[in-house]
Amino acid sequence: MSALSQTLLVIHVASGFTALATGLLSMLNRKGGQNHRLTGKIFFTGMTGVFITAVALSVIRPNPFLFMVGFFSYYLACSGYRSLYLKKLHLSQKPKWIDWLISVTGTGFGTGLILFGLHWLELRGVWGFVPLSFGTFCLGTAVMDILKFYRPQPKTARLINHGSKMGGAFAATLTAFIVTNFEMGSLSWVLWILPGLVVGIWIKVKLRSFKAN
Repeated sequence: MSALSQTLLVIHVASGFTALATGLLSMLNRKGGQNHRLTGKIFFTGMTGVFITAVALSVIRPNPFLFMVGFFSYYLACSGYRSLYLKKLHLSQKPKWIDWLISVTGTGFGTGLILFGLHWLELRGVWGFVPLSFGTFCLGTAVMDILKFYRPQPKTARLINHGSKMGGAFAATLTAFIVTNFEMGSLSWVLWILPGLVVGIWIKVKLRSFKAN
């Protein structure tokens, strides 16, 4: 491994650990409070480091799956972060160009992951369900983002979008940690999907109170 790759890997691991730790704290502490905002900003910074290094490493040592997953996880983080600035979508606020860029990027890489997953189904069997599930989720949420730009939204929509997207980005970080440190033999593909399902259920329960309002 070259010195550049080693340096990028160290930064990638450090950024991932930072995102994992602060993401967990953000999910546990009081929403909207000073501590939540601080850990949230650090989490987003960590996700930015993870994204940049993942893309760089996947280019240096060609890995299309890592490349697309890097964009997928960062799309979730960016969309969740930007939702805080769309406070008046329910009053017909117009999204900025950056919001369109984030959502269109999500649709592009979501489609790419789906196609990659179909290819893997032929080559690697059940492993194809990993990029296929990621891509379906990415494409679906990105399309929903775009539709929200056109349709009137309830006042709580931005909070729900923020929580679900940031939670999804945290799930991606947790998944990366688990698949790097644990194995289940021929069932290792489950480790790529299970964390997202568990975190997704937890987020749905936590956000239920917002949807009820």
